[in-house]
Amino acid sequence: MNAVDGRPCQLTVCRGCCCGTRKKVPGVDHKAQLARLSTIDDHSGRTVPVRTSKCLGICFQSNVVVVQPSQEGRAAGGRPVWLGQVTEDKLVEAIDDWIFEGGPGLAPLPAVLADHVTSKDAKKPKKRKKPKHSKSAKKERRKEREKAERKAAGKAAKQDDEAGPGPDADRKKSGKDAEKKPGKDAKKRKKDKKREKDKKRKKKSGKAGKK
Repeated sequence: MNAVDGRPCQLTVCRGCCCGTRKKVPGVDHKAQLARLSTIDDHSGRTVPVRTSKCLGICFQSNVVVVQPSQEGRAAGGRPVWLGQVTEDKLVEAIDDWIFEGGPGLAPLPAVLADHVTSKDAKKPKKRKKPKHSKSAKKERRKEREKAERKAAGKAAKQDDEAGPGPDADRKKSGKDAEKKPGKDAKKRKKDKKREKDKKRKKKSGKAGKK
């Protein structure tokens, strides 16, 4: 049996759930993509049958296309190849070229499709969760932080004591002394004036008595 007599490659294209929708995959003309896949011919000139599936189960890989081997390719060991995230025209062209060369089992997978190979059992990668912190752990960290702050404050105070009063303290002290001195001088001057007045009064009173 030659290749012409056998079954050609077939395509299963996911459409309906997430694949083929603008909500899930915006910026792609999904109708045009399906129409382009439906025009693929193999090296014998046979149009490759295309069927659509409502959901192939790996929605996170949309758009999903499954390339099934021809009868000849299957006999040579070819198996269905699942392709995910088929959203660019160059990927559709690569699928066309691959099937024209023979498809799974007969032709090597194009390099551009290598990163898009997936499987029906593919698992959606889980988002890395932030480590949960218990209340007791938070409390311990807070205590350690407060302890470190107190230790740092005590160390700084000790260094200040060992260093002694600085030049600023001396300046403040001399300033206070300077403020006190004018006050004492003023009091002394008042006393001296009072003594002078008393002396003058006594002199006047003495003169008046002699008269």
